Amino acid sequence: MSDNIPFIRAPLSDFPSDILKWMKINANPKMLLKLMKCCKYFQHLPEFPYFVVKEIRFCYKVEGGEDEDHWWLMTLDDKTQIFKGLKSIEKVTKKFWITKSLDFNVPEYLIPKIAVCDIQILHLEKPISYDYFKFLTASGNVKEFNISTSASIKYNNGLY
Repeated sequence: MSDNIPFIRAPLSDFPSDILKWMKINANPKMLLKLMKCCKYFQHLPEFPYFVVKEIRFCYKVEGGEDEDHWWLMTLDDKTQIFKGLKSIEKVTKKFWITKSLDFNVPEYLIPKIAVCDIQILHLEKPISYDYFKFLTASGNVKEFNISTSASIKYNNGLY
C-alpha cells in the first residue's frame, strides 16, 4: 500500500490497526472530528485537514470603483483574510469548513473547495444549480436565506 499517510502506532485497542487506518482515511469531515475527540489514535494527524471559517464573502468590483474583486474570509478567532482576484481562492490548499455565513455570486469557484457547510446565513446573487443548493443547505442549519432578483435555483436539465 503506497500512500503518503505516515504510520502511527495505534494505542491499544480492540480493533485491528488496519481498520482504524481505514476509518481515518474514509471518514467524512464531521465523523473525523468526532473520532478525533474520542480516540487518541485519530488525534495524531499532522494538522487539522480543513480550513475552518465563520464567513466567506466574494466582493466584486463595482464599475468605476477602485476596489478589485476579492474573497473575504473570517476565521473562528475573528481574524480576516483577503484573497485578491477571482481565482485567488484556489491558493488555499485545504478544503473549507464554513460555520456561519456564505455570501457569494461565483459558486463554480468556491463550492468544489467546501468540505462541510454548516452555515446559518446564505446570500445568493447569481443562479445556482439545485445540486449545489442542496449541498449548501444539507446541514439544516440555514435560518436566513437571501436571494437577489438576478439569482435563481436551476435543475440539472436547465429548468428553473
